[in-house]
Amino acid sequence: MKKPKPVARASHVNFGTSVPAGEQSWPNRPGSVMRMPKLHVETEERAMVTRFGGLALAEQFCRRFGVAGLIDDNVEVLKLHLPYHESDHVLAQAMNLYVGGSCIEDMSLLQHDDAVLRMLGACRLPDPTTAGDFLRRFDRRTNPEGLMGLRTANDKIQERVWKRLTRRKRRRRKHSMVVIDVDSKIKPLSGEQKQGADFGYTGKWSYHPFMISMAETGECLAVRNRPGSATSAKGVEDVLDELLPRLKKHYGTVLLRGDSAFDRAPMRRVCQQHGVYFAFVSPSFDNRENVAEGLEFRPFRTREARTHEARRAHSGYQPRRKSSSHRKQRARERGYEDKQLKRQWLAETPYRYSRRHGPDRPTYRLVIRRQLIERHNKQQEIFDEYRYRYVLTNLPDSFTTEAIIDETYLRCDQENLIQQMGSGLAAWRMPVAEFDGNEAWLEIARLAWNMAKWIAQLALPDEVIRWKWKRFRLHYVFVPAQLIKRARQTWVRLMGARSTIDPLLLAFESL
Repeated sequence: MKKPKPVARASHVNFGTSVPAGEQSWPNRPGSVMRMPKLHVETEERAMVTRFGGLALAEQFCRRFGVAGLIDDNVEVLKLHLPYHESDHVLAQAMNLYVGGSCIEDMSLLQHDDAVLRMLGACRLPDPTTAGDFLRRFDRRTNPEGLMGLRTANDKIQERVWKRLTRRKRRRRKHSMVVIDVDSKIKPLSGEQKQGADFGYTGKWSYHPFMISMAETGECLAVRNRPGSATSAKGVEDVLDELLPRLKKHYGTVLLRGDSAFDRAPMRRVCQQHGVYFAFVSPSFDNRENVAEGLEFRPFRTREARTHEARRAHSGYQPRRKSSSHRKQRARERGYEDKQLKRQWLAETPYRYSRRHGPDRPTYRLVIRRQLIERHNKQQEIFDEYRYRYVLTNLPDSFTTEAIIDETYLRCDQENLIQQMGSGLAAWRMPVAEFDGNEAWLEIARLAWNMAKWIAQLALPDEVIRWKWKRFRLHYVFVPAQLIKRARQTWVRLMGARSTIDPLLLAFESL
């Protein structure tokens, strides 16, 4: 059989997640590649094997940074330890989320896995019902320091990780700008007895948590639960007042980004108090269009258009034929109104709020983007419509108007993080009826989320930092392993040959 010419490899091969073309074998006879041979199945009762061999990285991380000790020192919700301590409950639930558990009941997967128990050095793990009871003990009325202690433990773990990053990275980041994003999410609820729930602006019975994350690494810096009726920016300034000093201690310059719901006077005030830059997509007021009419606009091209133009300037560039838009064609066939963005312009002007915001009114930079929208209606007539988008910022003059637009709208990537917090980690599950218990669940989910980000920063390849949870688990968590007791030591023997075994071993040695 003649071997065909190999086709162009997919881009994911470059990241080491596929088998190289030179290592792939070729069938020695015609027919389908999968032969479906007859199999024989048996069990080995003495072998202690688990499919969660990647938990060795998480266990080693907790051992190196003293995670259990920090939790026990700061969290006090149990009067008696029979036999579990606070760290046992928190880490058991964090490990459950880490390996893909979607609810408290999934803790039974780890509870009945003898190899995982030996890997964690435990004779038993909390039962799911006991884990739910632990979350219910976080009550501000009877134990106001419990939830605050869990947050403090999370913050201290984060501080230790930031200090342990390599000296080169710390020096580079000390003189660079760290970008943090803030956004909220409506979490619809099916339970009618959820404490603190309310009807949100969508009309649904829900919670309304918000999340503050770091743009470069995806770390969750803070997460809070709120009733569904809370506005998007409610309580965010208080959290920033606690968070920004910690960031300023480790990073030289901080930029806060958010959508129009967070362009509020308390948010701008807390940024000014801590010497932090901000860039908010600002709402459209009645007087702003009048301000825009008197400005001189210049053409603006998006970051994608500029990148495409730079790619076309290369000598080896070969243009590719662009296919027609099936969506646009079907919309016009059915007589739907079709809108297309044709051109954009930019302008900038100094801006000060009215006197009702206080006598000390600083001057900001207001960047205005004018968009030409072409509308095709049902009668196949074309109308032109102009829209205005606003960005309010206190960034210095070293940032051009185009750079401000590019930097501000990169905040949309946080929508992917919020989505992954739900679909990849089940952080928005809200498993108990008590409001404070659900907020404790969010803090435990924050620990599990950050654990993967920290391990990737400390010991894994750089591209792993931005991987989705499904991909991360397939490569660095779902690794078959055998637990062996040898010379009074516990050995984890990773089974199977895959491309990520070597990085996993190097990461373990690095931790």
